[in-house]
Amino acid sequence: MADQVDSQAGGTIPRSVSDLVTQLRGVTDKLVGLTGITGLADSLPSKRAIPRPAALSAAQLQAVAGTVTAQRRSIEAMQAQLRAFDQQLAVVEEIIGPLAEWTTTLAHLEKTVMDLGSSPTE
Repeated sequence: MADQVDSQAGGTIPRSVSDLVTQLRGVTDKLVGLTGITGLADSLPSKRAIPRPAALSAAQLQAVAGTVTAQRRSIEAMQAQLRAFDQQLAVVEEIIGPLAEWTTTLAHLEKTVMDLGSSPTE
């Protein structure tokens, strides 16, 4: 394409972005010159170090996809735990039902025995 230039990293950068970066570096160099600070221009990122938006978007989407996959696995693990817990509750329920009936019967028997032992007062 005529409106793109080769970057040193092997890809292409649209000429407008390349021109913008060049202009920004020029302005930054002028500002550094006005302040009298030396060595700052060397610490600024080169054109190669500026991340490309598509690369950032792809990396972000990969991170989101990884997060979604991890969350789905977490949900699957929770569902397995809930199924196991539900099975445990079913066993407890089977035990508690007859135990509750037995306790009710025992309480009724106890009341009957206590009533028999008391003498009527006149």
